[in-house]
Amino acid sequence: MNKIIVTTPDELRLIVKKAVIGLTPLREEQKPEFDTVNLETALQVLTENGYPTSKGKMYKLTSEGKIPHRLYNNKLVFSRKEILEWAESQTKPKHDATETIRAVARSARRKMR
Repeated sequence: MNKIIVTTPDELRLIVKKAVIGLTPLREEQKPEFDTVNLETALQVLTENGYPTSKGKMYKLTSEGKIPHRLYNNKLVFSRKEILEWAESQTKPKHDATETIRAVARSARRKMR
């Protein structure tokens, strides 16, 4: 039996975008020179990868130590790789299919009584 996946149009666009980007080699001018970026670029990287975040939220996350960052000359510095891994770790499925299946099974058992 094939799995049925429920997703939003935005999530589907992001999945397709990641798949296409993974298949196309980057031209030299597209390759990032450095892994480390400043706050503005970190916000842009997160938004481009489907994790839009505000500047205020980033300041709060860094002050609480909840997002990987470093300080260089009192400026926030982020690793592209680390913030994308962090953002991915913060995501969770919108719908848990196992819980839905359990709810349907409970409902069916009640109706059979």
